[in-house]
Amino acid sequence: MKTPPESARLVLIRHAVTAWNDAGRFQGHADTPLSEEGRAMIPAVIEALRPWQPAAVHTSDLSRAREMAEAAARALGLPLTADSALRECSYGSWEGLTLAEVEDRFPGELEQWRRRETGYARGGGESLLQMQERTWAALAAIADSHGGETVAVFTHSGPVRGAVCRLFDLPIEQRYRFALDNGSLTVLSRSGEREWQLVLLNQTSHLDGE
Repeated sequence: MKTPPESARLVLIRHAVTAWNDAGRFQGHADTPLSEEGRAMIPAVIEALRPWQPAAVHTSDLSRAREMAEAAARALGLPLTADSALRECSYGSWEGLTLAEVEDRFPGELEQWRRRETGYARGGGESLLQMQERTWAALAAIADSHGGETVAVFTHSGPVRGAVCRLFDLPIEQRYRFALDNGSLTVLSRSGEREWQLVLLNQTSHLDGE
C-alpha cells in the first residue's frame, strides 16, 4: 500500500516592489534589488507571517526575494535555505526591457509569444510550462522535506501563479485571472491523502496596516 504524503503547509510570499516592477520591465533571472518602497514592506510581511508559525524559510536566490527572506529568518529565528529552482521564469534577452522596448529591439517576437504563449520561451529563456514544472517540483520537495510543518517560501509571481493554476487544473495562460500583489501571502495546504488545497490567495491586508 502506498504511504500517503505527510501533511504540509506552504506560505508563499511574492517579493516586495522593485524599481523594475514600477517601470513594467521584465525581471526574470535578473538580480534586481528591492526599491525603498519594497524594503519598507518587509516588517509588515514578517508580522503577517508570525501567526502561521513557520518552522523554516526557503527562498529564491535572487536578491529581491532573498533580502526579505533573510530579514524574516532573522526576526523569527528560523533556518534559511536559498534555491535557484524558486526563481522567476527566465526571459532571456527580454530581461530589463519593457514591452515597447522588446517590440522595438526584437520585431515580431511579441506576436510569436502571443500566438504560442504556453510553449514559447521569451527571449530564448524558459517557457511558462518549463517554469511551472521547475518551480512546482521545488515546492513539492520543500513540502516533503518538512512533513507536518509550515514553511515560508519567498519567491516570485510566476511560481505562485503557476502553483495556483496547477491546483485548479487551469492552463498556465490563465495565470492573470487572479490578482497577486507584491508582498502578498498565498497559502497552500496538504493533509495526508487529500490533494493540495488553496487556503489563502493574495492576502495583502498587512500592507494596509490591518
